[in-house]
Amino acid sequence: MERLRMGVIGTGKISQVLHIPNIVFSPYTDLIALSNPHIEKMERVAKEYGLDVDMYTDYKQLLSRDDIDAVVVATPNSFHAQITIDALKARKHVLVEKPMATTSADAKKMIETSRETGKVLMVNHSQRFFPHHIKAKEIIESGLLGRIRFVKTVFGHSGPENWSPTAKWFFEKERAMFGALGDLGVHKVDLIRYLTGLEIEECYAMAATLEKEGDVEDIASAVLKLSNGALATLDANWITKGLEENWTVIYGEFGTLKIGYSDPNKIDIYLDKPVRFHGQIELPPLFTNEDSYWKMPVIDHFARVCMGMEEPIVNPEDGYIAVKVVEELMASFKEGKVRKLE
Repeated sequence: MERLRMGVIGTGKISQVLHIPNIVFSPYTDLIALSNPHIEKMERVAKEYGLDVDMYTDYKQLLSRDDIDAVVVATPNSFHAQITIDALKARKHVLVEKPMATTSADAKKMIETSRETGKVLMVNHSQRFFPHHIKAKEIIESGLLGRIRFVKTVFGHSGPENWSPTAKWFFEKERAMFGALGDLGVHKVDLIRYLTGLEIEECYAMAATLEKEGDVEDIASAVLKLSNGALATLDANWITKGLEENWTVIYGEFGTLKIGYSDPNKIDIYLDKPVRFHGQIELPPLFTNEDSYWKMPVIDHFARVCMGMEEPIVNPEDGYIAVKVVEELMASFKEGKVRKLE
């Protein structure tokens, strides 16, 4: 079987724990080259994984190689759009980290370039690949809960500095654009759409910077109106101490689904009709930040999409919508009023 020859642009924490090891161990991919402006960072990563790869401080040198089919773009947010567009024009498929861009206008340009070049563009909305989210989507689509009435979703931890101590860019608006809302909330914006099959039509948000030193928000709360009239609440923060919260509750006309609420690896189902019922589904354990690397099917799936073996789970338009909603939420916070999604 032919393998997808890949390069990784950006060798920070997410590449170290997700992209690089998953490319190395995937039966579908070969890692050819790395790019980072700081050669010592690449050398350290290459040594850690025992990699024999080429390294470039200028990503355009990596893109100029004909023996690279696809790249991962895992840089600070502000560079996502230009690097992705350059990669697509260089005839490379692209898997870009979320948020796919810092503005919806740039996200549109990325999509247009993908269409013009005929190359795959996929955004790493990784929560679509979690076993409990896949199972929850199946349950919701089965009609067991009936019509969706309300969604609550939360994602919070103690902040990126405790995960990637050298990544100061998370707190700089110029390079990150968004804080906790763009880092964590963007996952949940996408997850609401993925699980329910509904679109977000209106939104309102409040945000604050309570603890972190920087010019982005470290906490945000939002209320969303969905396309069937249901409501959703979304909470994202970098101020949660002592644990990581990452859960979702779906309230339907016949019952309630708690995803990762009582236990990160379990789904709780509560049904009211025709008889009261409570069941629990146990799933394979999720990765944790203590794992040496995150074993996720994102790279395998991306490679199979690039090789024409399957359809993408995440379309570039999904990435655009997630950015657009976060953009509108921040506008709502600044204006103090509800924003409608066009």
